[in-house]
Amino acid sequence: MNLVIVEDSELIRTQLIRLLARQPRVNVVGVATEEEEAVNLILSTQPDTVLLDLALSPGSGVRVLERIRQAGCGARIIVLTNNIGSALRQACQALGATAFFDKTTEADKCFELLYSWLPPLPDNEQQRLAALLDTRLLDTPEQEVFDDLTRLAAAIAEVPIAVVSLIDQDRQWFLSHFGLEARETSRSIAFCAHAILHNEMLEVPDALEDSRFCDNPLVVGAPNIRFYAGVPLTLVSGETLGTLCVIDNKPRHLTPAQRQALKTLASSVLSEIELRRRVIFLEQEVERRRLAEAHILHLATRDPLTALPNRATFRDRLDQHLRLATRSKQGLAVLFIDLDRFKPINDTLGHDVGDDTLVFMAERLSACLRSSDTVARLGGDEFAVVLPEVADSVDALQVADKIVVALSEPVTVRGHALHLGASIGAAIYPAHGESGAELLRHADLAMYQAKKSGGGRTCLFAQHLSDRAEETQTLDHDLRNALANRQLLLHFQPQAILGEGRLCGVEALVRWQHPHFGLLSPDHFIPLAEERGLIHELGRQVLDMALAQLKLWDEAGLHIPRIAINVSPSEIRPDFAETVEAALFRHGVSPRRLELEITESMLTADGISSIALLNRLRSKGVTIAVDDFGVGYSSLGQLRRLPIDSLKVDRSFVREIEHSPHDIAIVRAIVTMAEALGLRTTAEGAEEEGQMTVLEGLGCDCVQGYFVSHPLAAEALADWLQLFEAAAADPEQAAA
Repeated sequence: MNLVIVEDSELIRTQLIRLLARQPRVNVVGVATEEEEAVNLILSTQPDTVLLDLALSPGSGVRVLERIRQAGCGARIIVLTNNIGSALRQACQALGATAFFDKTTEADKCFELLYSWLPPLPDNEQQRLAALLDTRLLDTPEQEVFDDLTRLAAAIAEVPIAVVSLIDQDRQWFLSHFGLEARETSRSIAFCAHAILHNEMLEVPDALEDSRFCDNPLVVGAPNIRFYAGVPLTLVSGETLGTLCVIDNKPRHLTPAQRQALKTLASSVLSEIELRRRVIFLEQEVERRRLAEAHILHLATRDPLTALPNRATFRDRLDQHLRLATRSKQGLAVLFIDLDRFKPINDTLGHDVGDDTLVFMAERLSACLRSSDTVARLGGDEFAVVLPEVADSVDALQVADKIVVALSEPVTVRGHALHLGASIGAAIYPAHGESGAELLRHADLAMYQAKKSGGGRTCLFAQHLSDRAEETQTLDHDLRNALANRQLLLHFQPQAILGEGRLCGVEALVRWQHPHFGLLSPDHFIPLAEERGLIHELGRQVLDMALAQLKLWDEAGLHIPRIAINVSPSEIRPDFAETVEAALFRHGVSPRRLELEITESMLTADGISSIALLNRLRSKGVTIAVDDFGVGYSSLGQLRRLPIDSLKVDRSFVREIEHSPHDIAIVRAIVTMAEALGLRTTAEGAEEEGQMTVLEGLGCDCVQGYFVSHPLAAEALADWLQLFEAAAADPEQAAA
C-alpha cells in the first residue's frame, strides 16, 4: 500500500512513520506539512491512501480533500484529527473522506481500518513470487501474442478494458493492457489481488455494492471500475501468477458463454506462459551444462588454487611448442622452479597462509613473463615455464635470473612479512633433450642442483647431473633391498673418560655392505634415506642391531657402560618414543645404557613436538646428547630448558686446538657452560696426544677419536676392550 501523510506536527509525523514501519506492506511515499505541498504530492504520486490532518499551517486539510477530489484522485482518505466536531466530520464525508478518526482516542481504530484494506496473501506466497520471477515476464515490452488474447477477451465480454495482470510483491503489473493506459497499480488496491486467492473466476457485478471495493481508489477514481471479472492464471505446480480479467465502468453480469470463453482464453494465456517457462528452463539448462563443461575443463586443465595451467596442460603446451620449434628450427627453454623456505610457512603459520603465499608468488611469477610464455603450477611449491623462441642458454638464464630476483622480494601475507626465494633449473631444446618429458626431467635435475648449492640461484642442466641422478636412483633401489635383506651392519667407536683410562661408552656407526661398491659410510646413503622416506626403517634397524649387540657383549662378560646411536631429525615423529621403548623392552636393556645423539637443529626447528618426545624418553632413563655442538644456533637460555644430558664438542673445534686460541676459548666456554648445567662433555675427532692433553686441561669429560680408536666391528671391539682395560690396569706394561 502506497501512503501519503499530511501532518504539520513533526512529533506526530515521526510517531506515525515509526508505527507504520511495523507493517512491511505499507510504503510511505511522501510527507507534506501544508496545503499546497500536500495537493501537489498526492496528485503526483497517486497514493492508495492518505492520512490527512485538517489543521495545517498554512492551509486547510478540508481544502486538500476538496481539491484532490476535484482533480479526480480516488485515493482513500483517512482523516486523523483533533477537530472531531460532527459538522466537520459530515463535511469531510461529503467531500469523499473514507473515514474520520479522533487523533487522541481512535488512532488504533485508524490503523486497524488501514490494515484491513491490505488483501490477504496466498498461503504459498513465497513460492508464488519465485515462480513469477522465473517466468521473466515482469517489466517486459508488450507482446503481440498476449495483446491478441486481451483484445479478444474484451470483444467476447463486450467490455472496454481487458488485461493480463501479474501480481508482484507490492504491485500488479499488466503484461497486456487493452483499453487501459496504466501499466501497473499498487497491489493493495488491485481486484486481481483478491482474485488470485480463488481457484475459480472472481466476478464483481457492481463494485459500489461490494464492501471490499466500494471505496477502492480504482472505483472512486479512474478508471472508475464498476464491473470486474478475473480468471486466475494458475500453473500446474499450483502457483497463481495473476489473472486474465475484463473490466467495465458500469454494472453488469457475464453470460455463461462469456464465462466459458474467458476461461478458455485464460488457458491460452497460461499455455503461452508455460511455453515460455519451458524455453527459459531449456536455456538455463543449456547454460548450466555449458558452465559445468567449462568448470570440468577448468578443473582438468587448471590448478584450482592459482588458476595457472596444471601439470597435464603444461605437458600438452610444451609438446605443442616443441612441434613449432622443430618446424621453425628455433630454440626453446624449460624452467623448473621450486620456492625456497616455503615449507616452514605451512608448518608454522598454517596452510591458509601457505595457500595465499602460493597465489601471490604465482602472480609475481606470471608478471615476469611474456604473453607467449607458458607458466604452470606442477604441484606443491613447484612451477614450470616454457620459453618459446629462445636463442640460447644465455637468454633463458637471463629470464631465470629475473624470476629469482622477483621471487626473492619480501611479501606480506595476512599480516606476516615473508622472505622466500626460488631455485631454478633450466634445460634447452634441442641441446638438453628433444622430448617434453626429457626436458622437464633435466630442468628438474638442474633445479635440484641449484637447491643443493644453497638456493636462490639458477642452474643450467649438464649431463653429469643426469648421470648422478641415475646413480642415485640405482642406489635408492639397492638401499631398499639392503633394508629388506639386512645388509646394514654396525661399527663401534669407543668413547674414553679423559685422565682415567676407563670406557665412557661406544657410538654405533652404521655401514652398508653394498654388493658392488663394498663397505659404504653413512655419508653415501643417510641423506638418500632421508630424502626417499627410508630413514624410519633404517633408524629402527640400527636401534635394533645396537641393542642386540649390547646384550651379546653383556652375555660375553664385556662391560660397555652405554651405547649411543645417531637420530636423524626425520625420525622424530609421534611414534618415535614407543619404538625406542619397545626395542629396549624386547632386548632387555636398561634405558640408562642407551644414549640418543641429536643435532641442535632438531631442537630449534621443531622444538615443541621434539622436546615432548625426548622428555618422555628421558623420564624413562634414556640419555640425550647434542651431537656436533657449537656449529648450530642453540643459546644458553635454550639449553637450560632442553631435555639433554651431554654435549659433544664438534670436531672442527678440536682439529686445531693445540695451536688456536680461538678454538681453546670456544671449547673452554662449552665445558664451563656444560658444568654449570650439569651436562657431560665429549670431544669428537681427537687424533693426536697433544689434543688429548689440551682437552683434559680444559676439563672435558670424555673424548672420541682415532687417538682412542677407529670405529671397529663388534668382534674387534671386544679385543680392543681387553687391551684397553689391561692398559688401564698396568700403564707401564701397556707402554712397553
